[in-house]
Amino acid sequence: MHVVSSFDHSIYLELAITALEEVGISKEHIYAVPLRRRSEQVKMFDTIHSSDGVSLLDAGFALGTALAVVGSSYGFILKGGPILWGIIGAVVGFTVGVFLDGLRKKRNSKLSAGGKSTEVVVLVSCTNEEVKQVESIFWEHLALGVAVCD
Repeated sequence: MHVVSSFDHSIYLELAITALEEVGISKEHIYAVPLRRRSEQVKMFDTIHSSDGVSLLDAGFALGTALAVVGSSYGFILKGGPILWGIIGAVVGFTVGVFLDGLRKKRNSKLSAGGKSTEVVVLVSCTNEEVKQVESIFWEHLALGVAVCD
């Protein structure tokens, strides 16, 4: 049987491997593989085939709508009328929203590519009797996920 688990690269990984060795699983049956980080920069604009789920237009549309309502409301008081001030509010809100979304997406792409360490996948070959014990050791040491393979 094989037990596969993933960990953040931290001291808990070392503690889990040490606990496995204390239980009686030899080093030859424990295999740990650190994953590499992405070397290429994340693209700012999405294509139709690949998207990160963050749209640059969502905040622009929301802020544009909100400022269009505020602008047209105050347009009854201001010179120029509600239509002109509604259009001005919509344009300003859309521009600010797209700018803020662009900043947020750029910051998130730098954070995801930069400072965070990668995950480590641990594979343990063990007998059927040891599976529950290995699985519980992984969960006790903050594994991100555990799977048992026949």
